[in-house]
Amino acid sequence: MSMYGRDPWGGPLEIAADSATDDDRSRNLHDFDRAALSRPLDETQQSWLLGPGEQKKKRYVDLGCIIVSRKIFLWTVGVFLGAGLLAGFVSLIVKTVPRHHHHPPPPDNYTLALHKALMFFNAQRCE
Repeated sequence: MSMYGRDPWGGPLEIAADSATDDDRSRNLHDFDRAALSRPLDETQQSWLLGPGEQKKKRYVDLGCIIVSRKIFLWTVGVFLGAGLLAGFVSLIVKTVPRHHHHPPPPDNYTLALHKALMFFNAQRCE
């Protein structure tokens, strides 16, 4: 066998003939208990058969200066958008609600008031 053979660990490359017959025998449905196959498997049996479940890969968002998880990023953006919408709604209400302005009093007729005041003081002096 050469140094760069197909089997880097050494040993024979042939597949044993009896293992192939074992596989054929295991695929034969006569070896299975049909009653066991008809009932549903519980969670423990399914976990034994399926093995460990695939872990969900956490997603991250790279903001340039910091890397945050996607969930935190979406919550932060949502909070800022909600606060902006709330502030815009409040300012819209404040701008559109009519205000009660106090009107300035009508202009006084100072010439008439001055004339009456002078008549009063002249009357007081004459007495």
